[in-house]
Formats: sequence, C-alpha cells, structure tokens
Amino acid sequence: MFQLLDCSPLPQFAVGLDNKITYWNKACEALTGFKAIEMIGTDRHWEPFYTHKRPLVADLILKNDLNSFFSLYQDKNPGQSRIIPNAWEAFDWFKMGGQPLHLHFMAAPVFNEKGKLIGAVETLHDLSGQMLAMLAPSQSRILPPGDQIKQAPFIRNNIRFGLLVGNSPVMQRVYDVLAKAAGSNANVIIYGESGTGKEVVAHTIHDLSKRAGKNFVAVNCGAIPETLAESEFFGYRKGAFTGANTDREGYLDQADGGTLFLDEIGEISLAMQVKLLRVLEGNGFCPVGSRETRKPDVRIIGATSRDMEELVRAGKIRRDFFYRIHVIPVQLPPLRDRGEDLRPLTDHFIRKFSPGSGPGIIPEEIYQRLEQYPWPGNVRELQNVIQRYLTLGELVFTPTGPGVIPDPSPPHSDPEIARGVPARGNGGALQDNLNTIERELIRQALHTNQWHRQNTAAMLGISRKTLFRKMRQLNL
Repeated sequence: MFQLLDCSPLPQFAVGLDNKITYWNKACEALTGFKAIEMIGTDRHWEPFYTHKRPLVADLILKNDLNSFFSLYQDKNPGQSRIIPNAWEAFDWFKMGGQPLHLHFMAAPVFNEKGKLIGAVETLHDLSGQMLAMLAPSQSRILPPGDQIKQAPFIRNNIRFGLLVGNSPVMQRVYDVLAKAAGSNANVIIYGESGTGKEVVAHTIHDLSKRAGKNFVAVNCGAIPETLAESEFFGYRKGAFTGANTDREGYLDQADGGTLFLDEIGEISLAMQVKLLRVLEGNGFCPVGSRETRKPDVRIIGATSRDMEELVRAGKIRRDFFYRIHVIPVQLPPLRDRGEDLRPLTDHFIRKFSPGSGPGIIPEEIYQRLEQYPWPGNVRELQNVIQRYLTLGELVFTPTGPGVIPDPSPPHSDPEIARGVPARGNGGALQDNLNTIERELIRQALHTNQWHRQNTAAMLGISRKTLFRKMRQLNL
C-alpha cells in the first residue's frame, strides 16, 4: 500500500503504532540524504541528535506527542469520522547529512481494511530557506528583531530548540536570542550558574549556524596551566622546546572554520588575553617555535558563571578583551526559575538513560518530589538524580546550603555516619578513613559553590592546582 507514496513529489514516510518507520519514499531520500534501507525499522521517537549514531528522523516528533495524535483516532471508525490530515503539526530543528534543516510536518492516520488504526503517514515540508531568511534577512529588507520573531512563532511554541529542552517563557526568550546568534557570525558569551547547560547552548548555536559542518572545539580555560596556555591555544613546531618531538596544532587551528568554545573564559590570564585579542582583531598568531603567521577563521563562544563586568572592574579581565567577547550575551536561567520545564527535562533524561529498549516510567509522586526540590546543581544535578534513580531505583538528592530539602534516604542512627564520616573502630586503615573524610569535605564544598573550582579552592584554603589534584585522586 505504501509503495504509492513513491509517486508523490512530497517527502513522506509511514510510521506504525510502535513508533517504527515502515516506509520512506524517494522524495524523503532526496531531501535528507538517507536511504530507505537506513530508515525503515528505526525508532522515530526522540534521541539526542549529537550522537550521530544513526539517521535522525527521531528529532521530528516527540514520542508522547505522537501517542497523543494516535489517541485522536484510536477506536474510531474511519467511515464515520472526519480524518483531518493537518490536525496535528509541529516544528523542530533537525540535522541530517551534516546540514541543519527546519522541517514542518503534517500527520494523517492510516486504518486497515477492518477500520483499525495501524499508524500514520507524515509529510515533510522544508522551511530551511524561510528560516534562514528570518535569521539573516537581506540588507534590502532588514526587519526589526521583534518583527522577525513574530514571523517565527514556532520558535516560541516548540518544546525543543536544537539540543535544548524546555518551553517556559524564560527559555523562549533564550531561544529568541539563540536564533539570532545562529544567524550571525558575532562572538557570543553565555552567562549562567554551574550546571545550567552553557556548553549545550554553545553547541546548539554552532549546530544551527553556517559553521555546522566544521569543528566545535571545547576548551576548559580553568584547567589549563598558565605556562602551557600559549602552546595549547596556538600550537607548536617540532623542536620548539624540550619534548616537542612533532608539530602540534593548537585549539585555534583545530577550530578553523568552526567554533571555539571557551568555558570559564574569566579564568584566562591577562597575558593570554592580550595574545588572544590580536587573534580576535584579525592579526593572527604564530605557533610556538615558528615565525609563520596563522589567521584562522574562528568564531568564539565564551561561557562563565562569574560576573564579567565585575572582573573588568577588578582588573582581572582587560576591557578591550571584554568588548571583543561580549557582543551577543546569553543569560541562562537556573532550573529553579523555569519550573515548567522540569517535567519535559525529566522525560528527556528518562528516554536518554532508560535501560533496555523502551523508556522507563516513573510514578507521579516522583515528579512531585522533583518539583519540590530547589535544584542547586541545576540541569546537571537533575540528570544525575534521574540516571541514579533509573539505575538504582532510589531517588537520592545531595543537598547543601540553607533551605534545601534533606536527602529522603533513611536516616542513620550514628550521626557521624549520617555526615559521611566513617565509623570508628571499623578496622579500616587510617589513611582510608582520612581519604573518606577529605573526599566528603571537598564534595560538600564543591556543592556549596555549585562546582565552581576557584571559589571552592578559596573556601578550603588551598590552591586551585591542589584542588584539581585532590579531585583526581579522590575520583571527584
């Protein structure tokens, strides 16, 4: 029956009640670059498209939405019910063949000869051209930002935007900024607490931009020793110093044509800021041990949990460097300020981490307990809690600070055990007990400072280098 779809000039595919693709026509092959043999039998509900494990029709429809569509026609007689082909439609960013697409789709139910619902036929419409025009309008017709967004209401109504999940008003405002950033080549700086997903936002901007086919290079600036920063960013030539046995590309060359993501950009030293500023101004750089000037085409996306303007006033960030980075600022809200997104995010992590073939199901009371928790660790902590729950079957929080709901696990009779201190006289080695105590103290300090390592080191009265070393030793 579905072979008739090959006669259609429109990209169309069929899906069964089990969410498996059952047919994929020639027009779909032409649009996406994926053959029917690759697509038929794949599960077309959501999975992260950045894994690139298989063709990603999965981004088109969330499984719960498809189930809602099927419920419109379940147990209905097609002869007595008016079938509305466009009764259900949605928009989503979608990546195939290395190129970003924006697809609008419509679904129509399919019944067998006995009048039983057996699946749906979905029709795709490529709106990438229109979307690109709205993101980067021609110079002859430049629209005010508000008018651009009015012409793209799907950005506001979608529960997902690239890799991001959420439909709260505050996230819709973030999506508006990201859409404009994706259509621009300007540098971006992302502000937000630890765990809010700054790298995910940076990756989304990259994936939706014209640089999507090139490298996305992520760098943790706080983890690079100052003495190695120049060789890490600029690379070096063989013989430049002891141990330089071969030429090595730096981060800037690796990101040529693509995006360089500088996490914790406020940790870059003043000396390195001067050298990076020359690159940002188009003067290029010389690899260590070379006189060759390199001028890569790199877009910078920075991220920080600190106040950059305060760092400028404190003399830790050069003002000229700040102006080069702070072109398109993106402010990410903490999870506690986007409560409407908690359930979609929870469902997202359930689908991602569920063992076996199908997504797990959690009781309503678990959702309610999740909604009562303030989430000091933001989305990263939610991911941790859900993964632990699906693995161990226990809902365990690790709260710190005032006003946080205590861990719901059964209380210990020994107060020292409750604090994570090993019991005396347990026969363990002294060093093992000391390591356990030290690990717990560092873990609590990290949570208190939302895993900001500089602040944690200051609280503990140790250097950042010592903190890094102890975190590695204690598997933190």
